[in-house]
Amino acid sequence: MTRWAVALLPWAIVALVLGACWPGYLSFDAAFQWYQARTGEYGTVSPPQWPALWRLMLTLGLPATTGPLLLIGALHAFGASRLATFAWRAGRPLSAWLLATMVPACPLLLLLLPHVWTDLVLCGALLSACALLQAQPRQPLQHLALFALLWLAVAVRHNGIFALLPLVLLWLWPAEGAPIWPRLLRSGAVLAVLLLLNNLSTSLLATRHADTWAVTPLFDLQAVSVATERQLLPANLVGEGMDIVQLRDAFNPYSATTLFSGTRSGVLNPTVAELDSAQRKALTRAWIGLLWEPAWWSHRWRLFRGLLGPHTAPQLEPLADSPALTTYDSNPPLTRAFPEGHERYRRFVESMRGWLYAPGLYLLAGLLAALLSLRRSTSRKTGDIRHIRWVLLGSAWLYTLPYLVLAPSAETRYLLWPVLASWLLLWLTVGGWLDDLSSRRERRAPFPAA
Repeated sequence: MTRWAVALLPWAIVALVLGACWPGYLSFDAAFQWYQARTGEYGTVSPPQWPALWRLMLTLGLPATTGPLLLIGALHAFGASRLATFAWRAGRPLSAWLLATMVPACPLLLLLLPHVWTDLVLCGALLSACALLQAQPRQPLQHLALFALLWLAVAVRHNGIFALLPLVLLWLWPAEGAPIWPRLLRSGAVLAVLLLLNNLSTSLLATRHADTWAVTPLFDLQAVSVATERQLLPANLVGEGMDIVQLRDAFNPYSATTLFSGTRSGVLNPTVAELDSAQRKALTRAWIGLLWEPAWWSHRWRLFRGLLGPHTAPQLEPLADSPALTTYDSNPPLTRAFPEGHERYRRFVESMRGWLYAPGLYLLAGLLAALLSLRRSTSRKTGDIRHIRWVLLGSAWLYTLPYLVLAPSAETRYLLWPVLASWLLLWLTVGGWLDDLSSRRERRAPFPAA
């Protein structure tokens, strides 16, 4: 009975959060993806695989946001439940209870779980993949499930490939003593196949193309222009009469959004239409030229600090979450199923505003937990979790660091997976210590009198 309680607790926590917020949160991005799912016309502003999957769920009779929320909830609940069950079977009851309780109760996950965002899909897919990696030996269906989860992660968030490398290495790692190069070649081959499938599916699905990558270069050029009092944006990407005053008035140091709507002259929005070859060349040349500008480094570091911080400043607070039900075009309006429950949920998550929502705090905690556990050894008989710890640490930081130069804004959701991976790493370490301490106490206890 206790083992079942450990297995079911994550499902109960996830169900409670999603039930209180049903039908979830729809930002403008999510509402646009729903529109694509309804119409079957997919663009490349965001990966088209997600609205295509959403359309499949609509076809199966799951209306509106039902399918995406069930998928997001199931991925997170399954991952936490499976990890907790593994710890229980390995004779580590304290670790099991900590994982079952704390993983789905991660403060940032509680804040973001009701959002229909691809960041949530990626996070749940990677958490479930980490849980499946604990199975030894793995059955063919488990290998198939692992491949599907990893493909889902990179399909809905193309930069998810950065987070995949440590998981793929552990998945394909053979017995101790095998040469390292075959391991690396196998891992590279799997990553190449995942990228190939991703590119092929994008080409087959997309009917409208955009140059979303160009948002960050344009934002960087705006920031450096404002800092240096020089208009650096290429002339073929801005309207006539663009000047520093307009760029300064439209500048938000933590988000690129206002650049495309806050100037009189106008800036070409690459999420609406593709750039031509001349525009791409001019933008790439101007962006590379920023590497020698101290103002660019200051801008990127300021944005990265904002991304890692608590999001309490006026310009950062709207980037923490988006508790709205945005309507877009012909999408049917949605209403709260349980208004009172949603109000209580909002009061609860708002009470944690501050450093509990700072991604950098979790990344540092996970790094500290990994360093402190360097000398700890865990026998395979009691469940070897050493490897998954380093996988979590590597995946979290490999996914985080590229945002230093690539992030177009300081939205908290970008770092949800690094936060959850670090949080999981922390509780794996704490649970291991507690279980070891409990075992030592039991061995030292006096033998009971007859």
